[in-house]
Amino acid sequence: MKSQNVRRTFSLTASNAPDRVPFMISFSLVILAFFMVGSSRDDIVSLLIWRPLSAFLLALSIVSCGTQAWQRGKPLLILAMAIVTLVAAHLVPLPPEIWTALPGRGILVKTYEAAGMALPWQPLSMAQARTWNALFALAGPIALLIAVLAVEQRRHQQLLLLLLGLGFFSGITGMLQALGPESGPLYFYRISNFGMSVGLFANRNHQAILLATMYPLLAAYISLFKGRPDQLFFQRSMTIAGACLLVPLILMTGSRAGLILAVVGIGTAWWVYRKPVSQGRAVGIRAEHRSRLVGIGIAVVLLVVVLIVAVSTPALQRLIDTDPASELRVQAFPVIVEATKTFFPFGSGIGTFVETYKIFEPDSFISVSYFNHAHNDLAEIVMTGGLPALFLAIWVAGLGGIAFFALMRRRKARTEDPDFSAQVMGRAGFAVLAMLALASVADYPLRVPALTLYAIIAAVWCSNAYRLIRK
Repeated sequence: MKSQNVRRTFSLTASNAPDRVPFMISFSLVILAFFMVGSSRDDIVSLLIWRPLSAFLLALSIVSCGTQAWQRGKPLLILAMAIVTLVAAHLVPLPPEIWTALPGRGILVKTYEAAGMALPWQPLSMAQARTWNALFALAGPIALLIAVLAVEQRRHQQLLLLLLGLGFFSGITGMLQALGPESGPLYFYRISNFGMSVGLFANRNHQAILLATMYPLLAAYISLFKGRPDQLFFQRSMTIAGACLLVPLILMTGSRAGLILAVVGIGTAWWVYRKPVSQGRAVGIRAEHRSRLVGIGIAVVLLVVVLIVAVSTPALQRLIDTDPASELRVQAFPVIVEATKTFFPFGSGIGTFVETYKIFEPDSFISVSYFNHAHNDLAEIVMTGGLPALFLAIWVAGLGGIAFFALMRRRKARTEDPDFSAQVMGRAGFAVLAMLALASVADYPLRVPALTLYAIIAAVWCSNAYRLIRK
């Protein structure tokens, strides 16, 4: 009897091990990314730890769960390989007779001639170090993609809770930042929006984007709740409290884009939400009222406290004042278009925006700060990656469209359906991706590693929902 129990225990452990390893890789990558790489800059010190660690976890994920991930998410992995191939292609050395014929390379030829140097072999990239950085930056996202694809559906609700926890932790941290000294110890990056709520990020807009995307996640969380009726009432009240808390937390960032996305997030939350079914015996009216009062009381107290704090910070004035940075983004767009035309159809090289933009930047735009990104990711993708990168962007949009229409066809999913959890999380994932895409029109959230990994999880949720619909 004892030997049978031992064999049964060993069997259960062995059967769960393939799922536990990718889950631990996923969990570790997300935690590390949010606490170490909340900035898009390539000179932050934490990259010295993040890059080798993400490369190690990439190798581990390929070895431990690569086959399973390929079986479940072939379209996403093929897309990932295409992206890696494009970036790597921009680093392949080309003979002078080839690279000098590429559009926009005249300035390099003149530079070598002025220095009295013979034309060397040169890759397509105008700034090779930046492109190498872009290539190394793909290790973390691809490691997470492989690992999350191999995670069983039951584990994805734990990832949902993790993302919600990180989102609210970042929001509360941002509140403390706004209340504290302008360059206090809670700001984690040397270059940041000091005096504003940035949370675990370096940029207030990225903090606001994360908080806004919490709305569809909250809707998914309460839709998937399973418990007694009194627990359901309490959980629903706490979810509403969390949704209310997000409003002042977003206001404290001083981000106009965050407010717009918050409205979008609330709208998508209605689309994601499905009425949960409580389990177990019904509770009395007194217990039901008690649960509601406790939840509502907590919600009111939290909302009042945070609203008072939000009003006492300078972020609200920031929403009213004219933003010079926003004006510069509009003024710089024609310059970006000119650069894009010059380097089309091959682009200037993935990751080379800063160096390429400086070639075309008017003297009147020069200041103590520099334009680090186009603040329009599609424009920057085409400028640096050319026609192949544009094709990949269309590919991504096509996959998103296919997932959306599949989710819409399955809109009558019921709680008793075996794929109910996947459908709810698929909707939440699509909502997150749509909001990140919308934010990318005027910003660059997906160039922040933490938000990139967030988008990877959302994409896998969409993929899982589509895969189960096709079965």
